[in-house]
Amino acid sequence: MITPLRFHRSLLTGVIALLGPSAVLFACATDNGDAVHGPQFGPVPERPDGTAGRDGPVVSEDGGPLPDGGGGDANDAAQPPVCTSGTVAVLAGGDTTLTGTAQINGGMWSGSAIAGGAALSAPSLVALGSGFVGLTQGASNALHSVTYTASWSAATPVGTLTTVATPALTLLGTKAQAVFLSGGADPNKFNRIENAGTSWTTAGDLVPQPPTTTPSAGTIAAAGAELWLAQDGQNNGLYIQKWDGAWGAAAGVVGAGTFSAAPPALAAITGKFDLVLLYPGKDAPNVIGYATRDATTKAWGNGSVTQGLAQTTEQMSVVQISASVVMVTFRGNNGKPYYMTGALGISSISWSTPAQLLPDSSTVDSPPSVAKGVCGDDAIAVYASAGQVKATRYRGTVWTAPEPVLGASGSRVSVATR
Repeated sequence: MITPLRFHRSLLTGVIALLGPSAVLFACATDNGDAVHGPQFGPVPERPDGTAGRDGPVVSEDGGPLPDGGGGDANDAAQPPVCTSGTVAVLAGGDTTLTGTAQINGGMWSGSAIAGGAALSAPSLVALGSGFVGLTQGASNALHSVTYTASWSAATPVGTLTTVATPALTLLGTKAQAVFLSGGADPNKFNRIENAGTSWTTAGDLVPQPPTTTPSAGTIAAAGAELWLAQDGQNNGLYIQKWDGAWGAAAGVVGAGTFSAAPPALAAITGKFDLVLLYPGKDAPNVIGYATRDATTKAWGNGSVTQGLAQTTEQMSVVQISASVVMVTFRGNNGKPYYMTGALGISSISWSTPAQLLPDSSTVDSPPSVAKGVCGDDAIAVYASAGQVKATRYRGTVWTAPEPVLGASGSRVSVATR
Protein backbone atom coordinates (compact mmCIF):
# COMPACT_ATOMS: atom_id res chain seq x y z
CA MET A 1 0.00 0.00 0.00
CA ILE A 2 1.28 3.51 -0.79
CA THR A 3 1.50 5.71 2.29
CA PRO A 4 -0.37 9.04 1.91
CA LEU A 5 1.75 12.18 1.72
CA ARG A 6 1.01 15.81 2.43
CA PHE A 7 -0.51 17.95 -0.37
CA HIS A 8 1.51 21.21 -0.45
CA ARG A 9 0.89 24.37 -2.38
CA SER A 10 3.89 23.54 -4.57
CA LEU A 11 2.15 20.35 -5.67
CA LEU A 12 -1.10 22.19 -6.49
CA THR A 13 0.79 24.82 -8.41
CA GLY A 14 2.80 22.18 -10.27
CA VAL A 15 -0.24 20.13 -11.23
CA ILE A 16 -2.18 23.16 -12.41
CA ALA A 17 0.82 24.35 -14.42
CA LEU A 18 1.23 20.88 -15.85
CA LEU A 19 -2.35 20.87 -17.09
CA GLY A 20 -2.47 24.37 -18.54
CA PRO A 21 -5.63 26.32 -19.31
CA SER A 22 -6.88 23.90 -21.93
CA ALA A 23 -6.46 20.73 -19.89
CA VAL A 24 -8.84 17.88 -20.44
CA LEU A 25 -9.60 15.24 -17.83
CA PHE A 26 -10.17 11.76 -19.13
CA ALA A 27 -13.00 9.39 -18.36
CA CYS A 28 -12.37 5.76 -17.58
CA ALA A 29 -12.00 4.60 -21.15
CA THR A 30 -9.27 3.75 -23.61
CA ASP A 31 -9.17 4.21 -27.36
CA ASN A 32 -11.04 0.94 -27.77
CA GLY A 33 -13.59 1.62 -25.03
CA ASP A 34 -12.13 -0.73 -22.41
CA ALA A 35 -12.37 0.24 -18.74
CA VAL A 36 -9.36 2.00 -17.27
CA HIS A 37 -7.44 0.16 -14.59
CA GLY A 38 -7.09 1.98 -11.27
CA PRO A 39 -8.83 5.02 -9.79
CA GLN A 40 -9.55 8.18 -11.74
CA PHE A 41 -9.35 11.68 -10.34
CA GLY A 42 -11.18 14.93 -11.01
CA PRO A 43 -9.78 18.45 -10.68
CA VAL A 44 -7.63 19.24 -7.67
CA PRO A 45 -10.04 20.58 -5.00
CA GLU A 46 -9.69 24.09 -3.68
CA ARG A 47 -9.90 25.02 -0.03
CA PRO A 48 -13.38 25.78 1.21
CA ASP A 49 -12.70 29.51 0.81
CA GLY A 50 -11.54 29.01 -2.79
CA THR A 51 -7.90 29.77 -2.04
CA ALA A 52 -4.84 27.58 -2.34
CA GLY A 53 -2.69 29.14 0.35
CA ARG A 54 -0.29 27.26 2.63
CA ASP A 55 -2.07 28.02 5.94
CA GLY A 56 -4.31 25.20 7.11
CA PRO A 57 -4.80 21.77 5.59
CA VAL A 58 -6.09 21.11 2.12
CA VAL A 59 -9.50 19.45 2.35
CA SER A 60 -11.79 17.57 0.01
CA GLU A 61 -15.37 18.45 -0.77
CA ASP A 62 -16.62 16.51 2.23
CA GLY A 63 -14.25 18.39 4.53
CA GLY A 64 -11.81 15.51 5.06
CA PRO A 65 -8.07 15.63 4.33
CA LEU A 66 -6.86 14.80 0.85
CA PRO A 67 -4.39 12.00 0.22
CA ASP A 68 -0.93 13.43 -0.17
CA GLY A 69 0.75 13.60 -3.58
CA GLY A 70 4.32 14.37 -2.54
CA GLY A 71 6.54 17.26 -1.57
CA GLY A 72 6.96 16.29 2.08
CA ASP A 73 9.76 17.53 4.29
CA ALA A 74 12.90 15.50 3.67
CA ASN A 75 13.65 15.62 7.39
CA ASP A 76 10.58 13.43 7.97
CA ALA A 77 12.16 10.56 6.04
CA ALA A 78 13.78 7.75 7.97
CA GLN A 79 17.55 8.02 7.84
CA PRO A 80 19.17 5.17 5.91
CA PRO A 81 21.40 2.68 7.72
CA VAL A 82 25.16 2.78 7.38
CA CYS A 83 25.87 1.58 3.85
CA THR A 84 28.34 -1.23 3.24
CA SER A 85 27.33 -2.16 -0.29
CA GLY A 86 25.78 -0.14 -3.08
CA THR A 87 26.98 1.83 -6.10
CA VAL A 88 25.24 4.58 -8.08
CA ALA A 89 26.60 5.41 -11.55
CA VAL A 90 25.64 8.43 -13.65
CA LEU A 91 26.30 9.32 -17.29
CA ALA A 92 25.61 12.89 -18.38
CA GLY A 93 26.51 14.92 -21.40
CA GLY A 94 25.55 17.03 -24.36
CA ASP A 95 26.24 17.41 -28.06
CA THR A 96 30.03 17.65 -27.61
CA THR A 97 30.76 16.29 -24.13
CA LEU A 98 30.22 13.23 -21.93
CA THR A 99 30.89 12.82 -18.21
CA GLY A 100 30.72 9.86 -15.85
CA THR A 101 30.62 9.71 -12.07
CA ALA A 102 29.91 7.16 -9.36
CA GLN A 103 29.08 7.02 -5.67
CA ILE A 104 30.19 3.94 -3.73
CA ASN A 105 28.64 2.91 -0.39
CA GLY A 106 27.05 6.32 0.10
CA GLY A 107 30.41 8.13 -0.09
CA MET A 108 31.48 11.10 -2.18
CA TRP A 109 30.69 11.35 -5.89
CA SER A 110 33.80 10.81 -8.00
CA GLY A 111 33.98 11.38 -11.75
CA SER A 112 35.13 13.53 -14.64
CA ALA A 113 34.94 14.05 -18.39
CA ILE A 114 35.02 10.93 -20.57
CA ALA A 115 37.50 11.21 -23.41
CA GLY A 116 36.03 11.08 -26.91
CA GLY A 117 32.46 11.06 -25.64
CA ALA A 118 29.26 12.92 -26.48
CA ALA A 119 25.54 12.46 -25.91
CA LEU A 120 23.54 13.69 -28.91
CA SER A 121 20.56 11.99 -27.27
CA ALA A 122 20.03 10.65 -23.75
CA PRO A 123 22.75 8.15 -22.77
CA SER A 124 21.93 4.62 -21.62
CA LEU A 125 23.46 2.81 -18.65
CA VAL A 126 23.08 -0.61 -17.01
CA ALA A 127 24.90 -2.71 -14.39
CA LEU A 128 26.96 -5.52 -15.96
CA GLY A 129 29.30 -7.96 -14.21
CA SER A 130 31.11 -6.12 -11.43
CA GLY A 131 30.57 -2.70 -12.98
CA PHE A 132 28.47 -0.80 -15.51
CA VAL A 133 28.29 -0.41 -19.28
CA GLY A 134 26.82 2.51 -21.20
CA LEU A 135 25.95 3.40 -24.80
CA THR A 136 25.60 6.82 -26.37
CA GLN A 137 24.86 8.51 -29.66
CA GLY A 138 28.29 10.03 -30.10
CA ALA A 139 29.80 12.52 -32.51
CA SER A 140 28.74 12.00 -36.15
CA ASN A 141 26.06 9.59 -34.84
CA ALA A 142 28.66 6.93 -34.03
CA LEU A 143 27.45 4.32 -31.52
CA HIS A 144 29.84 4.62 -28.58
CA SER A 145 30.41 2.38 -25.56
CA VAL A 146 31.77 3.27 -22.12
CA THR A 147 32.45 1.05 -19.10
CA TYR A 148 32.94 1.59 -15.39
CA THR A 149 34.64 -0.67 -12.84
CA ALA A 150 37.04 1.26 -10.66
CA SER A 151 37.07 4.15 -13.13
CA TRP A 152 35.44 5.21 -16.39
CA SER A 153 36.86 4.12 -19.73
CA ALA A 154 37.15 6.36 -22.75
CA ALA A 155 34.24 6.34 -25.20
CA THR A 156 34.98 3.80 -27.94
CA PRO A 157 33.10 3.17 -31.21
CA VAL A 158 31.12 -0.08 -31.49
CA GLY A 159 32.61 -1.14 -34.80
CA THR A 160 31.27 1.13 -37.50
CA LEU A 161 27.71 1.13 -36.17
CA THR A 162 25.77 4.38 -36.03
CA THR A 163 22.55 5.45 -34.36
CA VAL A 164 20.19 8.41 -34.65
CA ALA A 165 18.50 8.15 -31.23
CA THR A 166 18.97 6.93 -27.66
CA PRO A 167 20.14 3.29 -27.64
CA ALA A 168 17.85 1.01 -25.61
CA LEU A 169 19.83 -1.04 -23.08
CA THR A 170 19.00 -3.80 -20.58
CA LEU A 171 20.39 -6.93 -18.93
CA LEU A 172 19.26 -10.40 -20.07
CA GLY A 173 20.82 -13.10 -17.92
CA THR A 174 24.52 -12.25 -17.73
CA LYS A 175 24.60 -10.31 -21.00
CA ALA A 176 23.81 -6.70 -21.79
CA GLN A 177 21.42 -6.35 -24.70
CA ALA A 178 20.98 -3.21 -26.81
CA VAL A 179 18.59 -2.28 -29.59
CA PHE A 180 19.32 0.91 -31.49
CA LEU A 181 17.88 2.84 -34.42
CA SER A 182 20.46 2.67 -37.18
CA GLY A 183 21.79 5.70 -38.97
CA GLY A 184 23.92 3.81 -41.48
CA ALA A 185 23.37 2.46 -44.96
CA ASP A 186 20.00 1.03 -43.89
CA PRO A 187 18.70 3.97 -41.83
CA ASN A 188 15.83 4.00 -39.35
CA LYS A 189 15.90 0.24 -38.86
CA PHE A 190 16.34 -1.36 -35.45
CA ASN A 191 19.37 -3.55 -34.80
CA ARG A 192 20.31 -5.68 -31.78
CA ILE A 193 23.81 -6.18 -30.31
CA GLU A 194 24.96 -7.84 -27.09
CA ASN A 195 27.82 -7.71 -24.61
CA ALA A 196 28.82 -10.77 -22.56
CA GLY A 197 31.07 -8.70 -20.29
CA THR A 198 34.08 -7.79 -22.40
CA SER A 199 32.92 -6.20 -25.67
CA TRP A 200 29.93 -5.61 -27.93
CA THR A 201 29.14 -7.62 -31.01
CA THR A 202 29.77 -5.28 -33.94
CA ALA A 203 27.42 -6.75 -36.54
CA GLY A 204 23.86 -5.62 -35.91
CA ASP A 205 21.07 -8.19 -35.79
CA LEU A 206 18.36 -6.54 -37.93
CA VAL A 207 14.95 -6.50 -36.25
CA PRO A 208 12.03 -7.43 -38.53
CA GLN A 209 9.88 -4.33 -38.75
CA PRO A 210 6.15 -4.13 -38.08
CA PRO A 211 3.95 -2.95 -41.00
CA THR A 212 4.39 0.68 -40.02
CA THR A 213 7.19 2.24 -37.98
CA THR A 214 8.42 5.68 -37.08
CA PRO A 215 12.00 6.92 -36.62
CA SER A 216 11.91 7.35 -32.85
CA ALA A 217 13.90 5.27 -30.38
CA GLY A 218 12.61 1.96 -29.09
CA THR A 219 12.66 0.56 -25.56
CA ILE A 220 13.61 -2.91 -24.31
CA ALA A 221 13.29 -5.04 -21.17
CA ALA A 222 13.96 -8.67 -20.27
CA ALA A 223 11.39 -11.09 -18.87
CA GLY A 224 12.84 -14.51 -18.07
CA ALA A 225 14.76 -15.65 -21.14
CA GLU A 226 12.91 -13.24 -23.42
CA LEU A 227 13.96 -9.81 -24.66
CA TRP A 228 11.06 -7.50 -25.54
CA LEU A 229 11.17 -4.44 -27.79
CA ALA A 230 8.44 -1.79 -27.94
CA GLN A 231 8.30 0.86 -30.66
CA ASP A 232 5.95 3.48 -32.08
CA GLY A 233 4.14 3.29 -35.39
CA GLN A 234 3.48 6.05 -37.89
CA ASN A 235 -0.21 5.26 -37.50
CA ASN A 236 0.06 6.14 -33.78
CA GLY A 237 -0.07 2.46 -32.92
CA LEU A 238 2.27 0.83 -30.40
CA TYR A 239 4.09 -2.39 -31.33
CA ILE A 240 5.75 -5.08 -29.20
CA GLN A 241 8.17 -7.75 -30.37
CA LYS A 242 9.98 -10.69 -28.70
CA TRP A 243 13.50 -12.02 -29.14
CA ASP A 244 14.40 -15.40 -27.61
CA GLY A 245 17.28 -16.30 -29.88
CA ALA A 246 15.35 -15.14 -32.94
CA TRP A 247 12.95 -12.29 -33.53
CA GLY A 248 9.24 -12.96 -33.62
CA ALA A 249 6.70 -10.91 -35.51
CA ALA A 250 5.62 -7.53 -34.14
CA ALA A 251 2.11 -7.19 -32.73
CA GLY A 252 0.08 -4.10 -31.91
CA VAL A 253 -1.04 -3.24 -28.38
CA VAL A 254 -4.83 -2.98 -28.56
CA GLY A 255 -6.14 0.44 -27.55
CA ALA A 256 -2.69 2.03 -27.25
CA GLY A 257 -2.80 5.23 -29.29
CA THR A 258 0.68 6.69 -28.85
CA PHE A 259 2.42 10.01 -29.56
CA SER A 260 4.82 8.68 -32.15
CA ALA A 261 7.55 11.30 -31.65
CA ALA A 262 8.22 10.04 -28.12
CA PRO A 263 9.64 6.56 -27.44
CA PRO A 264 7.68 4.36 -25.03
CA ALA A 265 9.16 3.05 -21.75
CA LEU A 266 9.29 -0.63 -20.82
CA ALA A 267 10.30 -2.29 -17.54
CA ALA A 268 10.41 -5.81 -16.12
CA ILE A 269 8.42 -6.22 -12.90
CA THR A 270 7.41 -9.07 -10.60
CA GLY A 271 4.07 -10.28 -9.31
CA LYS A 272 0.85 -10.59 -11.32
CA PHE A 273 2.59 -8.93 -14.29
CA ASP A 274 6.11 -9.39 -15.60
CA LEU A 275 6.28 -6.37 -17.92
CA VAL A 276 4.79 -2.87 -17.84
CA LEU A 277 4.80 -0.58 -20.89
CA LEU A 278 4.14 3.17 -20.67
CA TYR A 279 3.60 5.66 -23.49
CA PRO A 280 2.43 9.26 -24.06
CA GLY A 281 -1.09 9.35 -25.50
CA LYS A 282 -1.39 10.42 -29.13
CA ASP A 283 -3.62 13.48 -28.55
CA ALA A 284 -2.90 16.61 -26.52
CA PRO A 285 -2.39 16.93 -23.60
CA ASN A 286 -0.74 13.51 -24.13
CA VAL A 287 -1.90 11.64 -21.04
CA ILE A 288 0.38 8.72 -20.15
CA GLY A 289 -1.05 5.31 -20.97
CA TYR A 290 0.10 1.85 -20.00
CA ALA A 291 -0.24 -1.84 -20.79
CA THR A 292 0.90 -4.94 -18.88
CA ARG A 293 1.80 -8.54 -19.69
CA ASP A 294 0.38 -11.28 -17.47
CA ALA A 295 3.21 -13.24 -15.86
CA THR A 296 1.29 -16.54 -16.10
CA THR A 297 -0.64 -16.43 -19.36
CA LYS A 298 1.96 -14.23 -21.13
CA ALA A 299 -0.89 -12.27 -22.68
CA TRP A 300 -0.65 -8.51 -23.17
CA GLY A 301 -3.52 -6.42 -21.85
CA ASN A 302 -5.11 -3.50 -23.66
CA GLY A 303 -3.79 0.04 -23.43
CA SER A 304 -5.29 2.05 -20.54
CA VAL A 305 -4.89 5.50 -18.99
CA THR A 306 -2.59 5.75 -15.98
CA GLN A 307 -3.85 8.97 -14.39
CA GLY A 308 -5.45 11.93 -16.16
CA LEU A 309 -2.99 14.47 -14.77
CA ALA A 310 0.09 12.51 -15.93
CA GLN A 311 1.01 14.21 -19.22
CA THR A 312 4.18 14.32 -21.31
CA THR A 313 5.44 14.30 -24.90
CA GLU A 314 8.77 12.65 -24.03
CA GLN A 315 10.10 9.27 -22.98
CA MET A 316 9.60 8.36 -19.33
CA SER A 317 11.85 6.45 -16.92
CA VAL A 318 10.33 3.56 -14.95
CA VAL A 319 11.61 1.07 -12.37
CA GLN A 320 10.17 -1.28 -9.75
CA ILE A 321 11.27 -0.02 -6.32
CA SER A 322 9.64 -2.63 -4.06
CA ALA A 323 7.58 -5.81 -4.31
CA SER A 324 4.40 -3.77 -4.71
CA VAL A 325 5.40 -0.39 -6.19
CA VAL A 326 6.75 0.92 -9.48
CA MET A 327 8.12 4.45 -9.86
CA VAL A 328 7.79 6.61 -12.99
CA THR A 329 9.58 9.92 -13.58
CA PHE A 330 8.91 12.26 -16.50
CA ARG A 331 9.16 15.85 -17.71
CA GLY A 332 5.75 17.46 -17.86
CA ASN A 333 4.45 19.65 -20.65
CA ASN A 334 5.51 22.69 -18.59
CA GLY A 335 9.17 21.58 -18.45
CA LYS A 336 9.07 20.57 -14.77
CA PRO A 337 9.99 17.10 -13.48
CA TYR A 338 7.26 14.87 -12.03
CA TYR A 339 6.87 11.42 -10.58
CA MET A 340 4.08 9.01 -9.87
CA THR A 341 3.88 5.57 -8.32
CA GLY A 342 1.95 2.50 -9.36
CA ALA A 343 0.62 0.05 -6.77
CA LEU A 344 0.85 -3.48 -8.17
CA GLY A 345 -2.43 -5.22 -7.47
CA ILE A 346 -3.73 -8.70 -8.17
CA SER A 347 -5.49 -7.61 -11.36
CA SER A 348 -4.29 -4.11 -12.25
CA ILE A 349 -1.94 -1.23 -11.38
CA SER A 350 -3.37 1.72 -9.43
CA TRP A 351 -1.55 4.94 -10.28
CA SER A 352 -1.06 7.88 -7.93
CA THR A 353 -1.65 11.51 -8.84
CA PRO A 354 1.59 12.88 -10.34
CA ALA A 355 3.57 15.14 -8.03
CA GLN A 356 6.49 17.51 -8.54
CA LEU A 357 9.84 15.83 -8.13
CA LEU A 358 11.46 19.03 -6.84
CA PRO A 359 10.44 21.27 -3.94
CA ASP A 360 10.65 24.42 -6.08
CA SER A 361 9.50 25.50 -9.54
CA SER A 362 12.71 24.56 -11.37
CA THR A 363 12.46 23.22 -14.90
CA VAL A 364 14.76 20.51 -16.23
CA ASP A 365 16.81 20.26 -19.42
CA SER A 366 15.54 16.78 -20.29
CA PRO A 367 13.48 13.99 -18.70
CA PRO A 368 14.84 12.82 -15.32
CA SER A 369 16.19 9.28 -14.96
CA VAL A 370 15.20 6.99 -12.07
CA ALA A 371 16.75 3.79 -10.69
CA LYS A 372 16.16 1.50 -7.73
CA GLY A 373 17.79 2.92 -4.61
CA VAL A 374 20.76 1.57 -2.67
CA CYS A 375 22.10 2.35 0.79
CA GLY A 376 18.66 2.63 2.39
CA ASP A 377 17.00 4.57 -0.45
CA ASP A 378 13.94 3.21 -2.22
CA ALA A 379 14.79 5.08 -5.44
CA ILE A 380 17.19 7.68 -6.79
CA ALA A 381 16.35 10.19 -9.53
CA VAL A 382 18.96 12.20 -11.42
CA TYR A 383 18.21 15.24 -13.57
CA ALA A 384 19.89 18.17 -15.31
CA SER A 385 18.77 21.76 -14.80
CA ALA A 386 20.62 24.63 -16.49
CA GLY A 387 23.45 22.20 -17.22
CA GLN A 388 23.88 21.21 -13.57
CA VAL A 389 23.34 17.54 -12.70
CA LYS A 390 21.66 16.78 -9.37
CA ALA A 391 20.21 13.79 -7.55
CA THR A 392 17.31 13.33 -5.16
CA ARG A 393 16.53 10.16 -3.20
CA TYR A 394 13.18 8.63 -2.35
CA ARG A 395 13.05 7.40 1.24
CA GLY A 396 9.80 6.06 2.61
CA THR A 397 7.37 8.56 1.12
CA VAL A 398 9.44 11.71 0.46
CA TRP A 399 12.28 12.91 -1.74
CA THR A 400 15.44 14.28 -0.14
CA ALA A 401 16.75 17.76 -0.87
CA PRO A 402 18.52 17.78 -4.27
CA GLU A 403 22.29 17.34 -4.12
CA PRO A 404 24.94 18.14 -6.76
CA VAL A 405 26.29 15.09 -8.59
CA LEU A 406 29.98 16.00 -8.55
CA GLY A 407 31.90 15.17 -11.70
CA ALA A 408 28.79 15.15 -13.92
CA SER A 409 27.61 17.90 -16.25
CA GLY A 410 25.45 18.23 -19.32
CA SER A 411 21.83 18.40 -20.35
CA ARG A 412 21.04 14.67 -20.79
CA VAL A 413 21.38 12.09 -18.01
CA SER A 414 21.08 8.42 -17.12
CA VAL A 415 21.43 6.66 -13.75
CA ALA A 416 21.91 3.00 -12.83
CA THR A 417 22.59 1.20 -9.55
CA ARG A 418 23.96 -2.10 -8.29
